[in-house]
Amino acid sequence: MMLMAPLQGFTEAEFRRAWSRHFTGIHQMVSPFIPLAEGTRFRQQHLRDVLPEANPGLTIIPQVLGNDAPKFLLLARRLQELGYATVNWNLGCPKPAVARKKRGSGLLPFPDLLRQLLDEIIPALPIALSIKTRLGYQRPEEFEKLTEVFNDYPLQNLVIHPRIGVQMYDGEMHLETLDAAIGKLKHDWIFSGDITDRESFLALRKRYPTASGWMLGRGVLANPFLAEQIKLTATPMPSQAHRHRLVSFYSDLMLELADKGRSPLSQLGKKKDYWWYFARWFTEADQIFHRLSHLNDPHAFDAEAGRILMQQPLTPFGPREVRG
Repeated sequence: MMLMAPLQGFTEAEFRRAWSRHFTGIHQMVSPFIPLAEGTRFRQQHLRDVLPEANPGLTIIPQVLGNDAPKFLLLARRLQELGYATVNWNLGCPKPAVARKKRGSGLLPFPDLLRQLLDEIIPALPIALSIKTRLGYQRPEEFEKLTEVFNDYPLQNLVIHPRIGVQMYDGEMHLETLDAAIGKLKHDWIFSGDITDRESFLALRKRYPTASGWMLGRGVLANPFLAEQIKLTATPMPSQAHRHRLVSFYSDLMLELADKGRSPLSQLGKKKDYWWYFARWFTEADQIFHRLSHLNDPHAFDAEAGRILMQQPLTPFGPREVRG
């Protein structure tokens, strides 16, 4: 089973809709996190990304970020009303501003607090609970105590990114720690991290035959064909058919972003964010991104992006340097 990772600012509903019209191979999509409400109600803007009408034909798993059990349950009940049967709890976000508040991966060094929260949440939770986690925040050895906590509760599955919070998305994955831990897990588990081409997937699948699923993150942004190519016996060389699909997808995504009502300058900033990854569709990716990042006129940017899409040679897909 292939899942799309929740990448804040990238894989919201606009991207999911556009991607699903042009590519295949991903079975479930985890939404970027919904923050727990400050009060006792969730505003529509917080739920907009996971509304059924925003995700037609897609299998979405909403994700929650926070450490307040009553508010967690309040949101879970609202998600149940929207028709969802599972909620994913984000215990992996490494951003310092999040971690300092003991949210995301910042909760991992506190297994007793995590247990206390699960004791409050699980008995009253109206839908199934999945957890996306790292191995720890400061040290991968934190995962030993975390495993003991996770094993004591009826979780649907664990999505494991084998880095620690302070690494963000840099440095090597702690695969040896994961090797030692997976035999002790009582739950189905899904691997997340650094799957950027077919070769990296095959190596990880050979190492972890017990994984029940695979989460694709930044690799999908840099290579929208990734899930399809994983299923092939070999990665094909780029062709005009690849270019046509990329151009169609990009045009569709730009229309989705425009429909959200952003100003031209706001759209430009969003396009530049995406092009950090999209540049890797082509040869000379660094030069392409450098050139586009310095264009501050929306019309000039769109013209140059269009030229690149139609003329720049395509790279053999699957850039290994993309982390996530």
